[in-house]
Amino acid sequence: MESLPNAAPGEWLRPLLDTVWHDMHAVVPRGFPAYARIFHPVVRDRPRDTGTWHGHPRTDVFPLDEEQVRWSVVAGAFGTKMHPLAQFHRLLGQVPNRREVFDSEGWRYSEPLTGNLAPNILAALAARLCEHTSTPNEGVSAIWEGWGGLTSSIGHAQLTFSDDSTPGENAPDSAALDSGPGQGLLPAEVINGETLTLPGRAYYLFNAAPQFYRDPGWVNHVPWHHSPQFPQSPSILWPADRSWVMLTEIDFDSTIVAGRRELVSALVRDPAIEALPLDKGADLTRDADLPNRPEQRPNAGLQARP
Repeated sequence: MESLPNAAPGEWLRPLLDTVWHDMHAVVPRGFPAYARIFHPVVRDRPRDTGTWHGHPRTDVFPLDEEQVRWSVVAGAFGTKMHPLAQFHRLLGQVPNRREVFDSEGWRYSEPLTGNLAPNILAALAARLCEHTSTPNEGVSAIWEGWGGLTSSIGHAQLTFSDDSTPGENAPDSAALDSGPGQGLLPAEVINGETLTLPGRAYYLFNAAPQFYRDPGWVNHVPWHHSPQFPQSPSILWPADRSWVMLTEIDFDSTIVAGRRELVSALVRDPAIEALPLDKGADLTRDADLPNRPEQRPNAGLQARP
């Protein structure tokens, strides 16, 4: 896995992005025939009821029947409508912060990941993307520069003492607490190199083609996350022929693919992916989900536990 020495391979994206936020094209390139929204999966579980604490229900830390489900399943559970502009909080209803949300059958729902696509979904998506490019083995992965630990380590020291040590003798020196460039996940030459600067975001570029992500084992072979158990998907991915671009904006709980209509159609039909077509200029902000606003669904069956 090699980093790219300069930002030139990604410069083509800059003129396709809006510099002011009007709609999704502040982060999703314009100029493609069609767009698809891939919804990040939701994890739900059935926790054990272990009595009450300060008058509130307690749940066991070891849930039962944990599973990954689609947004359409969530919509069905809460009597809301699944559609291309759906927002997860609207599918659940107006839920105050720090409250657990249960459906009528006792399933508890966690929010989908933001800025990160699960490896199994990325693998299924990559298989389709590779079918719609002439260069599946050539491409670029862009990683947002702001992910924790990329540029420097989280400063900490491990102290060891021997029986004959004196106070202060084993105190860490400044080198042990160094958190400067090159002390994080990425080497200094990458951190000090050129980044791809797009409106509001900057990215490190790597030589990682679409084909690379077809195997979920990619999580073991990239330098930009701390552990394969907590993988980070690419922020932007495109093939050398630029026939499409995949973008997982850091604040979105879904991934957008821009490309040909045939590609979007294939993604929507793929049973391994939950995808819906998006119109150009789509609004993906929190208030854009009009069908699921509270005034449109007064009898929704939300159950929230503090």
